[in-house]
Order: sequence, then C-alpha cells, then structure tokens
Amino acid sequence: MLEWLILPTVIAGAAMLPNKKLESWEYHTKHLYYHSWLVPIGKKRRVMYHNFEHYPHMLVGGTTRFGKTVFLKSLFASLILANPDRVRLYIIDLKGGLEFGEYESLPQVLQVADDLISACQLLDTVYKEIKEQQGRFREKGYKNISDTNIRKRTFIMVDEGAELSPKLVSKEKKKYAELAQIYLGEIARIGGGLGFRLIFATQIPYREAVPGQVKMNIVARVSFKIADQIGSRVILDEKGAEELEPIAGRAIYKLAEKHEIQCPYITDQMIGGFLHEQNRKNTDAD
Repeated sequence: MLEWLILPTVIAGAAMLPNKKLESWEYHTKHLYYHSWLVPIGKKRRVMYHNFEHYPHMLVGGTTRFGKTVFLKSLFASLILANPDRVRLYIIDLKGGLEFGEYESLPQVLQVADDLISACQLLDTVYKEIKEQQGRFREKGYKNISDTNIRKRTFIMVDEGAELSPKLVSKEKKKYAELAQIYLGEIARIGGGLGFRLIFATQIPYREAVPGQVKMNIVARVSFKIADQIGSRVILDEKGAEELEPIAGRAIYKLAEKHEIQCPYITDQMIGGFLHEQNRKNTDAD
C-alpha cells in the first residue's frame, strides 16, 4: 500500500534527517498532481505527500505560532487547486472565522462555522450526508467509495478543535460540545470509507482536547512544536514533538514511521493569487 511519497524518489528509511537539511520553502502549485488526492505536506529530501485515499483522516497539533494554521491553509489550497470540481469542504474555524471565513464564497466551500453552535449545525449536516451515503452504498452493495465511480470527496476541516471539548467549555455550552463530540466520532469512525475526510487540529494538546473516537480512528498525525512530552503523546502517541527546534513550519509527520519535515509557507494573498490564476485559465479554456 502506498502510505506516503517523496517524489520523484520514494524514501523508505525510518530515520529522520538532521535538522540542517530542512530549509524553509514557499508553497507552489508546481508540486500539485491534478485530480489526485496526493497532497504536499512538507519537504524532507524532496517534497513529501500524504495520500488521503489511503489514510482519509488526519490529526494535527502544535503550539500557537509554529505553523499549524498555515499548514491547514496549505492543505486547503492544495485540495481546491488540484481538485476544483471534485472537492467539497466544510470548515469549522473556531477562531471566530478569522482564518477561513473569507473563503466561504468559494464554490468548493459549503459552510464555514465560527462558533460552537454553528459547528454543531455543520456537523449535523455532515452526519446526515454520511448516513444518506451509507444507505445508497447498502442499496448498491458497495463496501467502500473505492468500489464506486464517485469522484467527489468531502473534507471536514476543524481548526481549534479543543473548543469543542465538553470539559473545556462553559456549563451552558456543554450539551453542544457533547453533541459535537458524538458527530466527530462518527465521522472519523464510518466516514472514511464513504468518501468523507476529517482533518482535526488543535493547539491545546491535552487528552480532553481530542475526542477518543476521533483519535482511535486516525492513523496520520502531524505535530508541530509542543511544550512537553504529555502533549506530544496526545498527538503522536509518543514523545518527540517537544524536541523539535522552535522553527515555524517544522513538524513531525507520522504514519507507521516518524518523519521530520519542513511544511510549506503560504499566505492568504498567495492563495488568492493561485485561485485567480486558476480562474483565468478556466476562463481562457472556455
């Protein structure tokens, strides 16, 4: 099974490269593969890719200012630019919509929730879609989306996921947080095979911040700098993230093995430019 790629050469070793080999780099569309779910996540010797078809969900953690949200935006840009007619995005931006709210008008973005209550409404919508998809699969005898000719994939991106924890919200909001946890757990548990992909990110790497059902059903982990071993174990199930150099974009990507990578730098202005160029090309083609 193809777990991860470093293109054009596949690197099979488990050892992490010395930090001096990792250099900062800017995101660019030349690293994309059109109509593919191979998404560039960082550089080791060459660009490293995550395959969302083989590992549909991803858990992301890291202390503020070390690149977590920038990383999410690079994933967001890659998904839209490589699959403009195939990706559907639901985004929970619990920074009050400040990071992703401006993208809500894009045709690929179905909804941006910016608080706990709207997040529950969004997750309820997604859960209903999952159950409807499950019913269609049952009728046709499908076991997995790979058995079908369905090309669209639905991504649910959660930034600041700790804001959905019942133990970290006020008493008045606890019932909404509990409902959100149930929905997130079901999305992680049954969504993958039905074409739904959960990307759950938190800057508070405490056990209470990551729903148990979510963590149990996510193999792919990305951790930026974290303060201590306890936080590292929440995201990676082992120590290591606390030992990362305090460099923005430096992260550990883990499937079966750990890989220290440098994630690409991207800004909202860059994303806007790439989207504008894509629209221009589409207009010229018409």
